[in-house]
Amino acid sequence: MNAAQLQDVMQRIHTLKQQGLSKEEIHQQLIKTGLSSDVAQQSINDWFKARNEKKRNAAFVYCGIGVFLLTTGFLFTVLLFNNSGNYNFALYGLTLVGLLLVFKGMIDLMS
Repeated sequence: MNAAQLQDVMQRIHTLKQQGLSKEEIHQQLIKTGLSSDVAQQSINDWFKARNEKKRNAAFVYCGIGVFLLTTGFLFTVLLFNNSGNYNFALYGLTLVGLLLVFKGMIDLMS
């Protein structure tokens, strides 16, 4: 299968998945279009692998930004507390946003 056909098959799988079809139903639809069973199954597996890789990379970015915000919030809180400043935003705001991003990243990693 050449690159143009492969791209067409991947686009078809994406469209079918958006319609809510399961792996087996997508497999049957691809066989109806003239692909062999082995090629259809390999294409489905490649599509799911690529989708999961994108999702995993985004999850690591969310976790990284969340950890950065947590660390920044901690440092600002310590500095402002020692200098008798108003540390509420750093303590509550950055911590809350950082935790939400870390949790979102972890949920994406686990799913």
